[in-house]
Amino acid sequence: MSLAGPRLDRPSAIGDEGRPRAASLWIASLAVVAVVGIVGVVIGESSLLPTLALVVGMTVAGIGLLERDGFVIQFVAHGCLLTFGSAFALVLFAAPFVTPSGLAVSGCALALAGIGAAWADIGGDDLTPAATGTGIAYASMVIAAVVLAILTLVAVVGRTVLTGIVGVSSPVGSVVGFLLIVAATGCLVRLALRWLPVRQMTPRDRRPTVERRLTAVRRGLLYTVLGSVAAIVGIVVLSATGVFDVLTALPLLAAAFGALSSPIVVWPLVAVGGVSVGAGAVALLLRRLTRDVTAQTTRRTAAVAVGAGLAVPFALGLVLLVASGEATVGPFLIGAILLVGLLLGPLAFSLVVGSGVVGAALGLLPARATGPAIAATGLVVAAIGLGRANPFVVFGCIAAAILVWDSATFGLGVTAELGHLPETRRLELFHGAVAVGIAVAAVVVAVGLELLRAGLFASAGAAGAAVVLVFGALVLVLPLRG
Repeated sequence: MSLAGPRLDRPSAIGDEGRPRAASLWIASLAVVAVVGIVGVVIGESSLLPTLALVVGMTVAGIGLLERDGFVIQFVAHGCLLTFGSAFALVLFAAPFVTPSGLAVSGCALALAGIGAAWADIGGDDLTPAATGTGIAYASMVIAAVVLAILTLVAVVGRTVLTGIVGVSSPVGSVVGFLLIVAATGCLVRLALRWLPVRQMTPRDRRPTVERRLTAVRRGLLYTVLGSVAAIVGIVVLSATGVFDVLTALPLLAAAFGALSSPIVVWPLVAVGGVSVGAGAVALLLRRLTRDVTAQTTRRTAAVAVGAGLAVPFALGLVLLVASGEATVGPFLIGAILLVGLLLGPLAFSLVVGSGVVGAALGLLPARATGPAIAATGLVVAAIGLGRANPFVVFGCIAAAILVWDSATFGLGVTAELGHLPETRRLELFHGAVAVGIAVAAVVVAVGLELLRAGLFASAGAAGAAVVLVFGALVLVLPLRG
């Protein structure tokens, strides 16, 4: 695949027919841009072209960047797919149900995507990594959101328990709470020592000594945990028999036991356990992600990282949706947009690129002309969406679709025969001028026939308009495709 944009390296290999020559592709691009701009004006959305161009352009850039190496580039690529790609897919599927002219909007988005894919030399095989990466990122986002919810619940419960231990007033509760914290901290530190690469980061000549010390520390932590549990059982027994009450009758012992649950003692122990297990978890995650450094693992790691990052706005949207009431419409709408976009957007985008992969596999999309085929199809869909209310614009969309397909396929043929190095701009411009002239003439003929039909044969109604459109299409197709 070439760059996600105009070709900069200009390969000279004959048979590199994945993208039309630049002049032919520029003619097709200008036709698509002009039609999308006119459609936006007709339906009353003058900002349709720049809005769709931004969303579609970033989506195509994300698909194009998937072929590059490097974690940062892969991260940016998957970020574009899960944000702009999701928005593009939602426009395709949701626009027809939102506004009467939504089908025309979906067709315009599809046309821009097709012409962008032609510039980036994106074919059916190039959509497979996009579908796979989006699925991995979506799964990681859901898993990360669940883990974040569990960690939040654990943090809330732990904070409640710790607050109860710190605020306890009885000597028995103070000692038992302190021993529980000591046992939990010992377990967390011992677990962290299994994950932290202490031995691997030690010089080779000192590793046996460090290994012996680590073994002694793990054994000491185990004894500490077991001793704390045994001490809790003993204190409970002594408290039940009344012996502990006798001991706490002494003011000095009562003050010492009460000090064990003070914040000065409790929170440092909690910090040691939390920092240890956090550092161990990070070390374990990094070890798993960097075990086999290949292009495939880099791509997968970037997708997982993007999904994990999107778990934060997903959780934020859920919180806003749940916490907002009827009086706070703004937070409710923000939460709903975040949830719908992050839950349904990647699924819709996976469906779009998956349909492209299946279409290419079944031969429905040309292997070397995927972009022009999608662009022409989008213009036809836009024509269908406009309906009978704008017959002239409808025929303009159909004419532009045929013009795009003709110019792009001509450029593909030139590329297949000559490559990208020979200068063929005059040939392409001559063919493009003839094609544009025929398209304009066909539109003029169709408009004249429509005006004649509306004046003399108004009773023909929709059937007459359909005949005019079919005749105009024949006038356009016959000279172009012979």
